[in-house]
Amino acid sequence: MTRAARGGAGARAHARYEEVVARAMTAEDPVAALRVAAEDPALPPALRRSLRAADEDGVRMSALLVARLRFERLLRGSPEAEAWFDRDPEEFSAAFRRYHAEVPPTAFFPPGEARLFRAWLEAPLAR
Repeated sequence: MTRAARGGAGARAHARYEEVVARAMTAEDPVAALRVAAEDPALPPALRRSLRAADEDGVRMSALLVARLRFERLLRGSPEAEAWFDRDPEEFSAAFRRYHAEVPPTAFFPPGEARLFRAWLEAPLAR
């Protein structure tokens, strides 16, 4: 295997690793999600070891921060979501939890989060 081919395989493995960690941050149980991912034979042994070694409290805290940041971005970017939250916080929070679990966190700014949420709401199975 050429050095370039090995480099490409390493980049793909790291991209997969990042995808796994991002998905774990939106999972109901982020620690369990990382433990399952640590057994993925598509990841190199060193990356699987790093998933196994992740501090459980740190993983939980990180997942909470990701959810909080998404929630804040959404409310700042969407007057409709903010009004829904003000009107019925329980219903909105339940919808947000489903959205957070189903839609990968790819937006960096409030308008982007609002677009993702709106698209999710408009999907046939969102509610």
